[in-house]
Parts: sequence; structure tokens; C-alpha cells
Amino acid sequence: MGIDIVALIPNKNIDCQQLEEALSVVLTDFGVSQEVTCILTDDLHVHQLNRDFRDKDMPTDVLSFEMHDTIHPTSPLGEIYISVERAKIQAQQATHTLQQEILLLAIHGTLHLLGYEHETDAGYKKMSAKEKHYLSQFQHPQLKGA
Repeated sequence: MGIDIVALIPNKNIDCQQLEEALSVVLTDFGVSQEVTCILTDDLHVHQLNRDFRDKDMPTDVLSFEMHDTIHPTSPLGEIYISVERAKIQAQQATHTLQQEILLLAIHGTLHLLGYEHETDAGYKKMSAKEKHYLSQFQHPQLKGA
């Protein structure tokens, strides 16, 4: 299994090693060995991706793109794009650290790659419970999940 953290927006307040460890725990729990790339970027980049691939002309905090296909079992599982700018705003609003918010968004994006959704009440509850479970292993109790 490979986890690549690509910081297009370097930030000394982001512990990429902890991020990699957290995603490794999630993927290991699900028995996934495919590669995941987590790209830390800015609002403009995520806005462009959201517009081009989701027809939503606005920035967002995290986007996941599944790349895995059954024909090529060794293909990467996917890519996760996180807006560091949006994460900073959300961290301030939630009164926790940027690291906690980035961790939440990375776990959230990884769960999307694993088939979780939050469009339905049942899906939201299931995904939120998984987020809280993984966040509790790496964070302080005040971070509750999305």
C-alpha cells in the first residue's frame, strides 16, 4: 500500500506523517492495498476540479476521485484533494487546529473512496461514525467529525 501526501501548498502546521499514518490505518482496516494520493492545495485548484468534474462552480473543502478499476487490480484507489485555505477557515469556525481539520478531511475523502456517502440520513450516520472512530485514534476528543 502506498500513501502519497503531496503538499502543493506547504504549511509548517500540517503534520504529513500523521496524515499518512491515519490514512494507512483506515485503508488497512478495510483490507485495501491500492495507492492513495492526498493533495494539499488551494481553493482555486479545488474550485476548478469541482466545476470541471462535478458541475459545481464553487470551492469546496475536499474532493475524492476514485481511480480503481476491477480490470487493473493494482491501479491506485484514488486521489483526495484538500483545500488548505478552506480547511483553515473551517478549523477556526470549529475551534480546532488546522491539523485536526486536515485530518478530518483526509479521512472523509478516504471513506468516499471506500464507498461511503453522506447524501442520505443512513449514509451520513454511518460515515460520521467511521470518521469519529478514526479521528479518536489521532485527535483530541473535541473534534467530532463532519
